[in-house]
Amino acid sequence: MPPVKPTPSRQGKQQSPFLKSTTTALRLLLWLTLSSGIILFNKWLLSPTRFPYPVTLAFWHMLFCSVVGVIAVQCKCVPTQNVSWTTCIRICLPVAALGAAGLTLGNAAFLYLSVAFAQMLKANMPVIMFIVGCLFRTHKFSWETCGIMVIIGAGVAASSLGELQFSGLGSTFMLGAMLSEAFKMILLQTMMQRTDLQINPVNALYYVMPASTACLLPFVLVLEAQDVHKALPNVLPQSPALIGSAIAACLLNIIAFWVVSNTSALTMKLAGIVKDAVLIVVSAMLFGTQLTLLGLCGYAVALTGIGFHHYQSIVQTQPESIDPKSQEPLLNKSQSSPKLALHKEVRA
Repeated sequence: MPPVKPTPSRQGKQQSPFLKSTTTALRLLLWLTLSSGIILFNKWLLSPTRFPYPVTLAFWHMLFCSVVGVIAVQCKCVPTQNVSWTTCIRICLPVAALGAAGLTLGNAAFLYLSVAFAQMLKANMPVIMFIVGCLFRTHKFSWETCGIMVIIGAGVAASSLGELQFSGLGSTFMLGAMLSEAFKMILLQTMMQRTDLQINPVNALYYVMPASTACLLPFVLVLEAQDVHKALPNVLPQSPALIGSAIAACLLNIIAFWVVSNTSALTMKLAGIVKDAVLIVVSAMLFGTQLTLLGLCGYAVALTGIGFHHYQSIVQTQPESIDPKSQEPLLNKSQSSPKLALHKEVRA
C-alpha cells in the first residue's frame, strides 16, 4: 500500500505551533503596548493643568466600559453568559469593589510619583501577594520564599532611598493599590476554586464594570464632583483625551482577559517584568525624570529577587506538571481555561 500523503488539515496542524507562538507574541505585544501607553497617557492627563481628578477618571473609564459591555451583550454581539445573582454578589461585587479601589488609588499615586518610581514600587507586588496569601492560606509559607521576599523588599527600599522626588502620600496610595490588587487576586482564586465560573471578556465588562462604577459613584460625588464642576471650562477642552483614554482602557480590559486566558502565567510575568523595565526608561525620557544609580541598583536587586521567585515557582510545580502518559506539560493543556489561567497567575 502506498504511503498516505498528508492532508491539508494535517499540514495545518503541523503549522499550528508556529501560528500559536506568533499569535501569543502578537497578543503580548498588543497588551504590553496598550498597557504601557495607558500608564504614560494617564500620567500626562492627571497633571494639575489638565485633569487632576483620579477618582473621576477611574469612574469615567469604568462607566464607559460598562456601557460598551451592556451594548455588546444586549445587541447580541457576543454570546450572553447568564450569571446568577448569588455569583454576582459573592464574586463580581467584591472583585468590582477591589478593582475600583486599586484603579483609583493607582491613579491618585500618579499625582505625586513619577512613572519610573511607581513602576519600581510595583516590584513589591510578589511580597504583598505572598504576605496576603499566607494570611488567607492560599500560599504555603516557607523560609526560602521568605528570604527571596526580603531580597525584593530590600531592593525596593533602596530604590525609595534613591528617589529624588519621594512622596510618602504617593507611596501610600501605590501601596493601597497593590493591596487592593492582591486581595482581588486572592478572592478570585478562592471563589473560582469553589465555583465553575468561566466568562468571556465582554461579559466580564457587563457584570463587573457596572458594579465598579456604582462603588465609585459616592466617592466621586463627595470628593471631586464639586471641583470638577468649578473647573468645567478647563475640563471641556480635555474631552477628546478623556474619550481616547476611556476607549484605550476598555480595549485593555478585554485584551488583558484575553491574554491571561490564553497565555501561561510564567510568560505573563516575564513579559510584565520587561514592560516595567522598558516603561521606567521611556517615562524617564518623556517626562524628564532623573534616575539615580542607587535607585537603579535597588530596582536591579528587586528584579533579581523576582527572577529567583519565578525560578522557585517553576521548580516547585515541575513534578506536578508532567502527564506520565503523554509526557507533555499539563500547563499547555490548561491554557485554554480562563479559570486555570487565573489560578496560575495568582499562585506564581
